[in-house]
Amino acid sequence: MGVSTVTITVWLLFFVVLVSAISKRWELPQPLLLLVTGISLSFSPAFKNFHLDSVTFFALFIPPLLFVEGWRIPKRELFRNRYSVIFLGFGLVFATVAAVGYAVHWLIPTIPLAAAFALGAVISPTDTVSLSSVLDRVALPKRLIYILGGESLINDAAGLVSFKFALAAVAMGGFSWPNAAKSFLWIALGGIIVGLAISYNVQWLKRVLTGNGIEDPTIQTSISLITPYFAYMAGEALSVSGILAVVTAGLLSGTYDARDLSGSLRIYASNVWYMLTFVLEGFVFLMLGLQLTRVFSDISSIDPLRLAGYGLFVFLAALLIRMLWIFPFSRISWFLNRLHDRNLTLPSWGSVFLAGWLGVRGAVTLAAALSIPVSLHGQPFPGRDLIIFLSGTVILFSMVTPILTLRPLTRWFAVADDRTEETEERMARIEANKGAKDYLENMVKKENSSIRKEIISRLLVEYELRLTELEEEKSGAENVRKMLEEDEGIRLGAIAQEKTVLHQLRSARKIDDQTLRKILLDLDFVEASLSRQRKP
Repeated sequence: MGVSTVTITVWLLFFVVLVSAISKRWELPQPLLLLVTGISLSFSPAFKNFHLDSVTFFALFIPPLLFVEGWRIPKRELFRNRYSVIFLGFGLVFATVAAVGYAVHWLIPTIPLAAAFALGAVISPTDTVSLSSVLDRVALPKRLIYILGGESLINDAAGLVSFKFALAAVAMGGFSWPNAAKSFLWIALGGIIVGLAISYNVQWLKRVLTGNGIEDPTIQTSISLITPYFAYMAGEALSVSGILAVVTAGLLSGTYDARDLSGSLRIYASNVWYMLTFVLEGFVFLMLGLQLTRVFSDISSIDPLRLAGYGLFVFLAALLIRMLWIFPFSRISWFLNRLHDRNLTLPSWGSVFLAGWLGVRGAVTLAAALSIPVSLHGQPFPGRDLIIFLSGTVILFSMVTPILTLRPLTRWFAVADDRTEETEERMARIEANKGAKDYLENMVKKENSSIRKEIISRLLVEYELRLTELEEEKSGAENVRKMLEEDEGIRLGAIAQEKTVLHQLRSARKIDDQTLRKILLDLDFVEASLSRQRKP
């Protein structure tokens, strides 16, 4: 008797959680561990024949992953580094598609040129999650990290649109660069317009609900969760880029939500999106591992050493074109950015090299590769299994290489975090605390109630202590910092005692579960706020 899809899905979710816990405990790259786990599971009879339809896979996983990337990315930094992001996100993608396509077709003539372009498109996007798992090990300049993050967002869209064109070329039996360029401009522009329209209407709906007193976090967050699917379906239905519609909707929604959402709703939505992307990304890497064994068996007629050589060749080709592209365009983009920011420093050659070295592939490449149809017009897709295998090989090489070399390279090039983010955060906290302090001082002057005056005075003391801590040098503010830490520690201890008493009341059956959960939730919000303040 076969294992049901539901049972397999539950087990896959369990392994996502288990492997993620192991990766955090021993500081190992989560995507790589998930990939290896998927390969191991593929030898089990229960998982051997697990398969998900390629169209369903793409439509289910890609829209929310791209949407949340756009939702989270710092918009100001994306705009500041727009020339670097455009050159990498669009120009490098097209160069990779062309260079890898021609190189693979030359090396493996059995893969048609259009199918080779599909491979180039599949491996052209970099991945934020895989990149983060690598960057967590070192401290790099924030501008470099923002550029790589912006590149990942934009090249996801450009790479997947190119992938769609390559699939269409395989179906038609040929590829025309002029026609592809014209169609790309129309499809890209149409996708952006659709994304803007969907995002605007979703935000309008949220405002209408809020205006009518419906600010329930579950309802508002559920609307956000279905937004990427609406954008994707609308784009595809109108024969424009559903991918660019999703990215555009994510960028605009992130801007709107940061401004319009209440604090509690923003925390709720962030937590839900974090959990969803955690599950989806984990599933993608596990499923690639599950597929690789079957793919390898389907191409077992090819000598293993030759397959390894093919994989290494494709990885090196993609890395070479990235390096050749990034060095000259790093200077061109710097020159263009200088037209708007005269204080922008010239990036060191070491930083430029690391930007080229960190072309880590991941979830989007996997999802695109696995979405290649098994057949077109009743005929097998040419080289599908080999393309999936090569994509998986490139992902492995692109993750393992930086993991093994990034620390020595950063020391060799003397590239380190410039700590600009900490300076900016301190400035923002000072200004925000000053604003609150001024507000309270004006309020206390107008207040007639002695009780309210006493409350405001206590709050003013807290803000003055925090401002002293933020404005003084670390050595000068040590006493204030210790006082604040002691204050927060005592508050956390008091909250813990409150919770202990509540559980005792529940055990004695003096209160029910509903009352317990309601009060605990209030205490949890206060505890979370204090815990964040205590983080260094």
